[in-house]
Amino acid sequence: MDLPTHFAFGVAVGLVFFGSPFAALLIGLGALLPDLDREYWYVRPKKFADEQKQYADEQVHRARFHNVFMFPFAYLISPFLGLGIFLHMLQDSFTTAKDRGVEWFYPLTRLVRRGLNDPQGNPTPRDPKEQVYFPQEDPKGLINNADPDLREVGPDPVPWRRVYGFAQNKHILDRGFLFGSAAVLLVWILRPLSSSNFVSLVMALDSNWLWVGYIAVGILFAAGETDRRDLPARLPQLKPFAWPLLGTGVALLALWGTLYGVEIVHNVESIFSDPVLVVTTAVVVGLAVTLTVVWQVWNDRKNNRPTLV
Repeated sequence: MDLPTHFAFGVAVGLVFFGSPFAALLIGLGALLPDLDREYWYVRPKKFADEQKQYADEQVHRARFHNVFMFPFAYLISPFLGLGIFLHMLQDSFTTAKDRGVEWFYPLTRLVRRGLNDPQGNPTPRDPKEQVYFPQEDPKGLINNADPDLREVGPDPVPWRRVYGFAQNKHILDRGFLFGSAAVLLVWILRPLSSSNFVSLVMALDSNWLWVGYIAVGILFAAGETDRRDLPARLPQLKPFAWPLLGTGVALLALWGTLYGVEIVHNVESIFSDPVLVVTTAVVVGLAVTLTVVWQVWNDRKNNRPTLV
């Protein structure tokens, strides 16, 4: 999805559920952040391991900043910032293979290792070490009609290791939300929250430095748009200033963190004021994620079929 869509959705959620323009704008800022992992010149693609070197470089867009580790990290800065990142990922998860989906568990796993069939539709040998498969590895018809940045260059196929929308992944993501929600409810039952746990939400409404964060993120996007590996850059005329723009954006983000420091410290102190709750949440949610994949694989094994996403 496009940046305006993510931003508008985040701001709308903030206004409807929190009724605060500042909270809405902070959610909107968080909704912009994940797309900084686009195929910009300063985002280096991840190389395959040696045993997989027959493939080209992997895309890290919809992976590096689109995963379950991003919004807890952002939550330490502000719950609203974390919520914005989560909403961005949630929207992207509904998209199909044509426009990528999201790798929720990156970098722990890219989930899908190979295709059940080759690009021509012929069956490929099963690997006993692999349990999760795509129905077909890079079907050429789909690739050639995909977004320009997804079209393959060169003779070798590039495996798509994504978790796609609900209609594309045999309910793995659907079950993930189900078990994840159950895990959150279990945490509340085991460790009920008091009003003091929400001090971070109140503190987040007291900052006057939000505009610095927006300027920093805007400059980082501008720096990326001076040169792209996947699509024509929107600001190629600024390419001589790419490094100064990148440095300015990073410096402004650091400045924003400094200006927002009091709120961040209060927020972190609030979150970790109950260590038992933190540990319980990490364990229960981690088990929910693991059981989601294990359940899907077990169910398909029982029926003597590969797990398709």
